[in-house]
Amino acid sequence: MNRHKVPEISRDLSKRIKLVRRDVSNLLFHFTRTPEENNIKVIIGNGILHMSASAHSILTKILYEGKLKGASKWTNGENCICFTEAPIVELNSIFSLVEIASSQEQRPRYEPYGIAVSKKWLFSKGCRPVIYDHPEIFDSLPQGLKYRFVPYNPEEGIDFTWEREWRIKTDFLQLDHKHTLVVVPTANEAFDFVYQFANIEPNTVNVDYSGPVVEDFCHDPRWLAVSLDLFGFDYYPNR
Repeated sequence: MNRHKVPEISRDLSKRIKLVRRDVSNLLFHFTRTPEENNIKVIIGNGILHMSASAHSILTKILYEGKLKGASKWTNGENCICFTEAPIVELNSIFSLVEIASSQEQRPRYEPYGIAVSKKWLFSKGCRPVIYDHPEIFDSLPQGLKYRFVPYNPEEGIDFTWEREWRIKTDFLQLDHKHTLVVVPTANEAFDFVYQFANIEPNTVNVDYSGPVVEDFCHDPRWLAVSLDLFGFDYYPNR
């Protein structure tokens, strides 16, 4: 296999550059949005959970099922799951547009409910940056790369480069809780998600080693969560 030449740079310098660049992230984010249907159905064991449609409900469904589902609307007919590598502090400014939007059409496509995954882990699964280029080059791309194509033509006002998108071609992506972080607007919601999905484990305690054994329980979190309000984002300014 031919190796493409790249500029020489030490590993230590590469790490330092990433530490000082605010626009570089080690995470990839996948955010949800309110679906068109009115209700969300989640199968949990032998039962079914019904929820009203919202971005929050979609995230709940993802965490119960432990996976993301691919879609093919914008990816040349291939089922793909899309992510952004924009740093979390920059995502706040995008979500703030919800508050100043005059109509639904003026709002961002996604809402501040989603998950973050390790870029290194997702790259190992086959996720890659999209290819931003002029629409004329699409037909010249190999078939195996067309799912990654996003048209770019600033002369015609076509510019989605701000999304900094990555895609993985798959029907489903099974999430690994060790490489996944839940992202929600507020600290209260982060707390609720962590405890909602925590495993309840018995915790046997004998305080003084002579008296009766105390039976107790502890929560073993399945998912960890972070809230955007830690970064200055206020999703509910009127509350």
